[in-house]
Amino acid sequence: MKRLTVMIHAELEVPDDWEVVEHPSGMQVLKIGAQYVDFDLAPLATTSTDPEAEWSDAHSAVINEVLDTVSGLEVDLKINTHH
Repeated sequence: MKRLTVMIHAELEVPDDWEVVEHPSGMQVLKIGAQYVDFDLAPLATTSTDPEAEWSDAHSAVINEVLDTVSGLEVDLKINTHH
């Protein structure tokens, strides 16, 4: 069995009115207007404040806006073999 470790470091140059907030689910997220944006392997968003909110990439306009701000991205992949 192998284990894949994915580490991503991204730097974004964002407008002053974007802010980092804690979503009611307890996650630290980016707030852009009424949208909450989380980062996974791709940006995910919700308009819900429900702690069980569904996060998705369905809000393509805000997702594309976030992706347009990426000024640097670093990915480090490591595979560890377990015997």
